[in-house]
Amino acid sequence: MFKLMYDVMKLAKENHSSVCLRSSNSFYPRKSTCTACLNQVHFKRKNNGNVRDYDCKNMIYYYCGRYSLKHAGEIFTLLEQISSKLPDNPRIFSVGCGPCTDLFGFEAYYRKYKPESMIEYRGLEKSKLWNEVHRFIIQHGKNYNLARVEVTYMDAISKFNEIEDIMSCEKPNIISFQYVLSDMAKYHDVAFVKRFAENFVVKAFEILPKSTIIIFNDTNVTQQYALRNPEEVKGREILAYLARKFWGNSNISVLKYYFPYNSDSTLCFGVAHSKCEIDMKSVPEDLKNYFEMWNQYRSAQLVLVKNADC
Repeated sequence: MFKLMYDVMKLAKENHSSVCLRSSNSFYPRKSTCTACLNQVHFKRKNNGNVRDYDCKNMIYYYCGRYSLKHAGEIFTLLEQISSKLPDNPRIFSVGCGPCTDLFGFEAYYRKYKPESMIEYRGLEKSKLWNEVHRFIIQHGKNYNLARVEVTYMDAISKFNEIEDIMSCEKPNIISFQYVLSDMAKYHDVAFVKRFAENFVVKAFEILPKSTIIIFNDTNVTQQYALRNPEEVKGREILAYLARKFWGNSNISVLKYYFPYNSDSTLCFGVAHSKCEIDMKSVPEDLKNYFEMWNQYRSAQLVLVKNADC
């Protein structure tokens, strides 16, 4: 099903080194431990309380193999839920696109349900470490019904005026935030990230026409986990703030979804998806054996749809 995604994962496997790049020039090269390094990026407590960013090409490739199936599948499942609201020819603007896992989900959905559609995709990414992945997608896009793929390297927070210009010029009909807000909150106060996201929605719906969709897909954990790890920002906390802010606005539809990956009721966020287990049967064996992949969908999701001029 995920043709584009599997091709990117194969690229990642071919380029990933089994030797840690940080030790490759030493007398004692070490085995690659990308899973541990990714955990340090995602959780400060696993990096002595310090913030770490994606800072290694090897880590980038391993990320593609470890997380793409989970993140793309979460988007695909959401698109099935909101199918009646989706445009025939999506013009996607992805803020903080990373390896474009949201695009993998869109490509799979449209190929299955609307195979005549053509997808346009503009990614916004602060790190050029992802550029080999982006280059592959751009060069081979026509093989996957991608009419246009472009990636702009800039920081969304500091270059907001330029983002407004992109929206005014390209008129995206879908905006995607794929695990972005919780990542921003590692570097900025949570209240600041909430205001940024709220202002983004207001400005986007001010610029863009009726039926524009904004999708947020982010982290969701139990209350027990949150109490054990109070320093970790929970994506759902930011999504819940946005849902409350726009709930009373008759010009905006607010839709909430989540994956009930265990029975804990504190995961609840709107409508529960019917399945959380990832179908691993279609995953190529060489990829399955190489990467430590997630086997569950776990996110919380917020969809905002512009019904009329705000």
